Amino acid sequence: MSILHRELIDKLSQITREYIGNLGLELVDLSLFKTQGRLIMRFLVDKPTGGITLSECALLNEGLSGLLDAEELIDQGYVLEVSSPGVDRALTKKNDFLRASGRRVRIFLGEPIEKKTEIDGIINEVGDDFLSLKTDAAIVKIPFNKIKKAKQAMR
Repeated sequence: MSILHRELIDKLSQITREYIGNLGLELVDLSLFKTQGRLIMRFLVDKPTGGITLSECALLNEGLSGLLDAEELIDQGYVLEVSSPGVDRALTKKNDFLRASGRRVRIFLGEPIEKKTEIDGIINEVGDDFLSLKTDAAIVKIPFNKIKKAKQAMR
């Protein structure tokens, strides 16, 4: 990703994060990419507790469109997409784990904990530097720095 591309995403994020937050929503991810010659600006948004609705996405799309047009940061046509990050999205930040608290997740570890490199369980607690999961057998405390990959599980 070029420096200019990263700077544009950072600027767009700054401009839109407060607006999105004022609606009681959270910006999970923002990406810009070209496909078939068209610039796509994709906002992945959720509620802090999870579960954004389709009508909330549509309302946010309309509001962001007006805000971005007023800012005039992009000098070409673009397609604006606003959607939920989805149930099986990767959990990467502490806020992602907080949002998924009480839900079943699958954790893939960089090094084993209790002889396992993959652990399924329900998020029991999210600390500053750890996560605890209630598994079928016990409660397992997992330091964030040992998590290689994590996502919500459907089981």
